[in-house]
Amino acid sequence: MGWLVVIVRRNEAVYAIASAEEALGLLFSDWPVNSGLPFILAMEACAGAARGAIAEEEAQFAFLAAAMDAQVPFDFPSNPEFRD
Repeated sequence: MGWLVVIVRRNEAVYAIASAEEALGLLFSDWPVNSGLPFILAMEACAGAARGAIAEEEAQFAFLAAAMDAQVPFDFPSNPEFRD
């Protein structure tokens, strides 16, 4: 199945995250926390998916868990054009 596009709202910006690499970039650049198990697991999973060592679905699950932990709003677009 791969990574499903997820819409993330952060600091009045809206990001359409379409890959583990994009999620990793957001975790590095505009994330409200930089510690804690969900954040660390998301960083590791997204980096692993970028290398091809971890399934995209597993990385996305870790990313969404980190978003919930950090109270970062997210949603999945209803428009099929946004899906991989």
